[in-house]
Parts: sequence; structure tokens; C-alpha cells
Amino acid sequence: MRGIGVIKGIIVGIVLFFFLFPVYWLVTTAFKRSEDWFSWPPSFLFSPTLGNFLGLEGGFFGSTTTAIATITPYLRNSVVVALLVACLSTVIAALSSYAISRFKIGGMGFVSWIISIRMLPPIASALPLYIIFSRLHLINTWWALILSHLVFTTPFSTWILLTFFNEVPRELDEASFVDGANTWQTFLWVVLPLSAPGLAAVATLAFIQSWGEFLMALVLTTGKEAQTLPIYLGRFITGWRIAWGPLAAAGIVTMLPVILFSLLMQRYLIRGLTFGAVKG
Repeated sequence: MRGIGVIKGIIVGIVLFFFLFPVYWLVTTAFKRSEDWFSWPPSFLFSPTLGNFLGLEGGFFGSTTTAIATITPYLRNSVVVALLVACLSTVIAALSSYAISRFKIGGMGFVSWIISIRMLPPIASALPLYIIFSRLHLINTWWALILSHLVFTTPFSTWILLTFFNEVPRELDEASFVDGANTWQTFLWVVLPLSAPGLAAVATLAFIQSWGEFLMALVLTTGKEAQTLPIYLGRFITGWRIAWGPLAAAGIVTMLPVILFSLLMQRYLIRGLTFGAVKG
């Protein structure tokens, strides 16, 4: 039994190393000077510097004011787009899931068609969306990104919430009707509160998907008025050099809001995903 425990510990250690080493490399590189980025043998002990964070202006090193002024528009765009996508995706998914669950709109064929949209490669819809948004004069706006992200986040959110709504006993709806509530009141006062973990889970997942989305942001935006952080990260990769230190520093800045948001929603996220896995 002790041998089995040792083997399990080794396997767990290998798995943790596999997943955590990129994070370690990212964090340490962000605090290294350029001569330490790829030194051999690797320098595990080095003099840390904040130069990579102070130079987040697309080049290498610059003033703090320049760095903050440069990254702020992209950070603002990412926050606005991801939050609106999370809110709208949750609202639309809640309404559509309730309609499918209680009124059987479209049947199971409709449900399968919804989730099949999520499986569509994003590149397949990039050109049609670009043409549509060009005609609507929405290129390089927040709404182009928000609407394109909803195409992919809403089907998955609907699929998850459908499981939650199906598990809410119909007797509660009927009791609400007997008490005089109509369909909307039953939906708002009975079904939604009981599905709070599911709502939090889909909002978190939609936020994460929108935050890290790159392809649509690349195709549908042309300037910093609407470009998000993933596009900003691409500025550190040029045809002649990759600024690994500033890129790692910008990567940490990009990850922090997602980590904080996920930690805030962690309890609901775990309950939501676990519930969906068991009941689905």
C-alpha cells in the first residue's frame, strides 16, 4: 500500500509540474532582465527588476506613465466587453433555457442545434461577421466584439442552464401559479433563485471566454478604441524579436482580473459545474 501511495505522489508531482511550470516560467521571466531570459544554465536565482512592468508600451523599457497610459485603453476595452458579454449571455441563456425547459420549444433537435453552434470553428464565422458588421458600421467598436462573442458563449450557457432549469420541480411552478403569479413572476421569483449557482457558473465561463478571445478581436478591430488585451499582447511579438520580459509582464497583468473574478465566483462555479456534470 505504501508503494502505491508513493507512485500516486510521483504521478501527482509530475502532473503539477506539467501544469504549473509554465506559470512559474511566466512569473519569473516577468521579473528577469533581458540577459537572464534564456541564459544557460537557467538562472533560478537572479536580481529581480520591475523594468518589464514599467515598460509595457510595446517596446522594451519606458516610463511608468507611458506604460500605464498605453495599456489602459486595452484593459478598459477587455473589462467592458467581457462584463457585458457575461451579463448578456447569462440573460439570453436564462430566457432561452426556461423557454426550452418549460414550453419545449423546438424539442431536443433544437437543443442539439444550439450546442452545435458552439462546436463551429470560430474562423468559419469570422468572415461573415466581418461583412455583417461592416455593413452596420460596427467595425472597431465594442458592440462588434460583444455580439461576436455572444455567438459562441450563449449556446454553451444555454446548454448548462437547461440542466438546472430541468431539475427545478414543476410542482414549484404550479404552486406559484396557484398563488396568483404569472409566468414571468414564476421565472423571476422561483426558478432563477433556485438556479443561482448555474447563473454564476455561466457568467464566469462567459467572462473567461470573452476575456481571452483573440481571433474576433483581431478581425473586427483596427485600433485601440476597441482592441482588447490579447491584441495588445501580440504587439510584443515582432518579425525580428520577441520581447519575452515585457510579454510575460503583460501576461500577468492580463491574467490577474480573470483570476480575481474566478476566485470571487469560485464557490458558485464549482457548485454549478459539479451539478451540471452529475445531473447532465
